[in-house]
Amino acid sequence: MRISVVIPVLDGEAFLAQAIRSARDQSLPPVEIIVADNGSQDRSVEIARSFGAPVRVIHVPRRGAAAARATAAAEATGEALMFLDADDLMGPDTLAHLAAALKGQEVAVACCPWRRYELVDNCWRARPASCAPRRPGQDDLAAWLTGWYHPPCTLLWTRAAYDTSGGWDPAVTINQDGDLMMRALIAGVPLVRADGGLGYYRRLPDGQVSLSGKGRSAKGLAGRLDVLDKIEARLDAADRLPQYAKPLAEAFDEIAMACTDAMAPDLGHRARRGVQRHGGVGGGGLRAMRRAIDSRVDALRRGPPAPASAPPAPLPPTPARSSTETAPLVSVILPTYNRAATLDRAITSVLAQSYTSFELLVIDDGSTDATPSLVSAIKDDRVRYIRQDRNQGVAAARNRGLAAAKGRLIAFLDSDDAWMPEKLDRQVALMQASPGRVGLIYTGLAIQQPGGHIETWRPEVRGNVLADILQRNVVHFGTSSTMIRAEAAKAVGGFDSAMPANEDHDYWARIARLFEFDYLPEALTIYDQVGSMSGVEAKRSAQFDRNMQARDLFVERHGFEANRLGTTFAYQMDSARRHLEWDEGNLRAGRRLLLKSARSAPAQPLPYVWLALSLLPRRARAASVAGLRRLREKAARARPQRETKHEA
Repeated sequence: MRISVVIPVLDGEAFLAQAIRSARDQSLPPVEIIVADNGSQDRSVEIARSFGAPVRVIHVPRRGAAAARATAAAEATGEALMFLDADDLMGPDTLAHLAAALKGQEVAVACCPWRRYELVDNCWRARPASCAPRRPGQDDLAAWLTGWYHPPCTLLWTRAAYDTSGGWDPAVTINQDGDLMMRALIAGVPLVRADGGLGYYRRLPDGQVSLSGKGRSAKGLAGRLDVLDKIEARLDAADRLPQYAKPLAEAFDEIAMACTDAMAPDLGHRARRGVQRHGGVGGGGLRAMRRAIDSRVDALRRGPPAPASAPPAPLPPTPARSSTETAPLVSVILPTYNRAATLDRAITSVLAQSYTSFELLVIDDGSTDATPSLVSAIKDDRVRYIRQDRNQGVAAARNRGLAAAKGRLIAFLDSDDAWMPEKLDRQVALMQASPGRVGLIYTGLAIQQPGGHIETWRPEVRGNVLADILQRNVVHFGTSSTMIRAEAAKAVGGFDSAMPANEDHDYWARIARLFEFDYLPEALTIYDQVGSMSGVEAKRSAQFDRNMQARDLFVERHGFEANRLGTTFAYQMDSARRHLEWDEGNLRAGRRLLLKSARSAPAQPLPYVWLALSLLPRRARAASVAGLRRLREKAARARPQRETKHEA
């Protein structure tokens, strides 16, 4: 299927490049991306043009996103149309899933799930969809009238479906996508569900208000009433008003209540007349109760409100990938805190790389040892020393490095680890040969064990790894084996400094929503397990407590996604096993997790096996658990590597 993606833009330089990349780098790439400029005065046009084919820019003098979309749709050559806002994003396989849902459908619109994308404490996080919940028995039009919807970044229109709807109406000032979709539904266009894919509908930071956010101003309320009047007239012409009287009354009533808050009495009177035309909405007490329930359900779906958060310090703007660029700059971020004893080896391994186009950012997180003098003694212009006045934690240190990084690619190295000389060279070559939807590349590990023994670890999964990474950290130990594109860091923000541990696992999961992963199987990274277990940080009880707290936070951050992908059971079981396997574990907490796992998957035998083990005396349980662990490790070694083909 030939897909045209239309992106209207007006002064959208902050996020436009991310939107274009998320469309361009789909596993089913569009034949064209039409950026419809609506009079931008910033760098939006320059950014769009920097991508080259398949992106092209058109200028639409008539103001309004609907006019821009309509003009671009008229020029589009695709059999299907996606209308993507300039600040929204798609998962890497979204178009493929939507196109599959439209297979054999001449007149239809496909939709996929969506999430609200919000900036929370320097991190872009996916939160549950923030529309009203759909009620049992409602059809698509009734649900849309009462507040349930899908944003444009989740919809793929066949050309015939778009034409049947009548297309975008430039006269509509607010709820333009709702107007288009409701006209299509009235005309009999079916809304079909894709079995995968994900759209990300961004909530703008820093108090910025999107077009949809203006719907409660007096002007916005008048525009919403205009749309409802139009839909009412269409239903009347189709002799279907009685069928939709109740949802129409609720829609007018919602606007009437908003008019009271906006102190717009004339508009409120107009909206109440609409309520009366359709028989009212029932008693005030019942109506208030219904709205309170809907509001509470919506709040639970969205999760707790995001705390006030300053936006992350932006990475420098980067143009589109260039096929002529042979040696992109790599920013190596090396955080350290009181590790002068191992820091020299880490820095030396970077300076010894066969790939030389890099900058090394040593982020001193308030060290009180010889770290400053050690770094100052290094005479290499590629080394930049950045000191934080106080110790803030490794996540904050990495974020300081991300804010200062100049490279198109970013690699991380912990101060007690090291690299093989060809590590950067191999990763850069693979990244350049990969499609843009590959956002992270990791390597095998040489793990230094106590006593000098070296254990080799090989990666297992590549491609769309989200389901895998929600069950376990597929990158394995730490961050030192990874390289990411700078645009991946822009899209997801920084590391979460609120995580007591495992902040890298959370970061990889956020990247995996929008990008695919790849790996180099060779052990190009040296992970020092001896160094990582030294000092006060190595107290196993403290380490275990932080790990389990982090796992609880991980569930809070990604639980809705895990439920959608069916990975919740595996993650809960892994947490339960840790409580039963570790001496520092809490037996009661482990049993609670096992019971929760059994309730979520009653046909699975594992929770019952482990519950039985939990009843054994400590020594017998330890022996049984050790045997199960050996079987699990043997199965993991025998498991074939999962491959996902990357199409150019």
